[in-house]
Amino acid sequence: MEIWDILDNEGNKTGRTMIKGEEKIPEGFYHLGADVWIKNSENKILIQKRSPQKRLEPNVWAMTGGSVIKGETSVETIERETFEELGIKINVKEAKMLTRFKTGNVWIDTFFLKQDIDLDKVIMQEEEVCDVKWAAYEEIEEIYQQGQFIKNRWEFVRDIIKDF
Repeated sequence: MEIWDILDNEGNKTGRTMIKGEEKIPEGFYHLGADVWIKNSENKILIQKRSPQKRLEPNVWAMTGGSVIKGETSVETIERETFEELGIKINVKEAKMLTRFKTGNVWIDTFFLKQDIDLDKVIMQEEEVCDVKWAAYEEIEEIYQQGQFIKNRWEFVRDIIKDF
């Protein structure tokens, strides 16, 4: 059971919470998510394909991320999600905040990290991920243009991430 803090239109905690899946986010309010874009020494970005079992946007490519649980920071979320979904320990001390944006009913804290990861050591969480790969910036742009990348993520970071 995940408990989320409810945020206002400015991204501030309201003091209210909700249980994921049991309640709807009230109209005009939000919860917090966190994403991490990992780039290796070959200047490629780690992307993962969402499991066909996912309720929202199955079988599309995405970065690693998830919802921030009550009492957790966004940095702790990217660390937890990367380990849960891919079995990878990331060096969160090196993570840099890129941006915060609002999409739908979610505020997203977006991080960037330079780290080499051996894909042969990735352990995919079957309910979340069905594939993982390193992709060049141009390849992700092409996947996005084909409608095969998760909505409301790449378009918010692609100009920023190009410079890292």
